[in-house]
Amino acid sequence: MIEPASRKRQRGFSLAEVLIAVALLAVILLALFALITAGVRRAYSGRKMTEASILAQHVMERVNVYEPQALLGLAQTDTAPADGVPDSYVGRTTPVIKEWVRGATTTAPEGGTSTFQIERDEIRNLLATADLPADADHQATLRATATPLPAGRDFANCSMVRIMVDLDWYEWGTRHRTVRLQALNLRTQP
Repeated sequence: MIEPASRKRQRGFSLAEVLIAVALLAVILLALFALITAGVRRAYSGRKMTEASILAQHVMERVNVYEPQALLGLAQTDTAPADGVPDSYVGRTTPVIKEWVRGATTTAPEGGTSTFQIERDEIRNLLATADLPADADHQATLRATATPLPAGRDFANCSMVRIMVDLDWYEWGTRHRTVRLQALNLRTQP
């Protein structure tokens, strides 16, 4: 017996077909949502890494303009003694480290009038105004280090100073990120 044409047109989808179609649509939508979320996270991470690299580069340039050890606090005066070598440089073979923090406890400005104090406050302001995530639990830390080279020499007799700038912060509250830049500041002409 042949069914009439009108009856064939009225036939719909079975419940099993509808459930399979909904399940396939859900899997596709979940996969698409995961791809979009991963893309947004990577774009955010890339933007923060670029901002941190620019900030670290600015700090590196500021530190490299002056005698790095003086800018980081080893010598507290703008003028050198008569022999040209501050007493604080003689015998100092260990690195000089200056750290700035933004978060629950943000490094306070020095507020001094010497060139070095003003530059340190400018570096502090660069970190304070950076668009890097920082809160009470996960602070953003900027650290500049000056080390006399070759090893064993003091700042008064070294031929170069290695400058390292490290910038640490946390993305999404859990992912630790770091940017490190290094440069050599030659003390004598080659």
